Amino acid sequence: MRHILVVALAAVAAVACTAASESTRVAAVRECEHNGITKSDPQFDLCTRSYVLQANQANLETTYHQALNPTYDNGKIAHQWYGY
Repeated sequence: MRHILVVALAAVAAVACTAASESTRVAAVRECEHNGITKSDPQFDLCTRSYVLQANQANLETTYHQALNPTYDNGKIAHQWYGY
C-alpha cells in the first residue's frame, strides 16, 4: 500500500511540474537577465527553459523525499535521513 501511495504522489507531482507557474517563469527570466542573456539573445528561450526545469526538478525531488519520509523538512527529526 505504501508503494502505491508513493507512486501516486510522484505521478501527481510530475503532472503538477509539467506546467510552469508564472512566478517560476518570471524567476527564470530574472536569472537569465542577471547572467547577461537578454530577451533579444537567441539563447534566451533555452536559458529560461533550463531554469524552469531546474526549479521543477527541485520541487519534484522534495515531493518525493517528503512522500518517503514525512519528517524530511524538519531538521531536528530528520538528521539521520540520507535520501534513500
